Amino acid sequence: MSTNAKTADPSNAKFHEYIYPVIILTLIALIATALLAVTNNITKPLIDQRAIEEANAARKAVLPDGDSFTQAQADTLCTSTDGSARVTEVYTADNGSGTVFTVVTKSFGGDLTMMVGVDSTGAVTGVKVTAHSDTPGVGTKDQDPDYLAQYQGRTALTSEDVKSEDGFSYISGASVSGTAIHKGVYAALAQFAQTGGAQ
Repeated sequence: MSTNAKTADPSNAKFHEYIYPVIILTLIALIATALLAVTNNITKPLIDQRAIEEANAARKAVLPDGDSFTQAQADTLCTSTDGSARVTEVYTADNGSGTVFTVVTKSFGGDLTMMVGVDSTGAVTGVKVTAHSDTPGVGTKDQDPDYLAQYQGRTALTSEDVKSEDGFSYISGASVSGTAIHKGVYAALAQFAQTGGAQ
């Protein structure tokens, strides 16, 4: 007795069961990667521009007389004696009103990033914390504008330790973060002196 039934091709079944899903998943991954790349190319310039604008706004906050800022190249960047505070960027105001230093220092919660404005005479015009990991509360009281205003007008610090600074009111119980900021200002003033100081 003859039959017209055809036996299924085992290789075709294996292709649909194993290979075909892999091809589909690979295509999906390639398309997703391409879309992410396109999105990144569109958004990255906008994100970078926003970061520049925010950084310039922070520089303007610590050096109010500055108009626009250009990064200056320093031969060496100053650090505190123990290396816990280091100047990472130097930006000069294009109108010659002063310089803004970005400093990364070690605080209680880890790295603390701050900006210090110094005018053309060498006097501090402002200090601003731009990033930190300190616990809100006692550790962040040193970041209050009223506290940081103590640095305005100073052309030098007598010590890297905030507790030993002449005529300075530090916050009891927050000396770790206070000293971190103090070392940052100290390093910024040292950088100003190193780059030629007041002209």
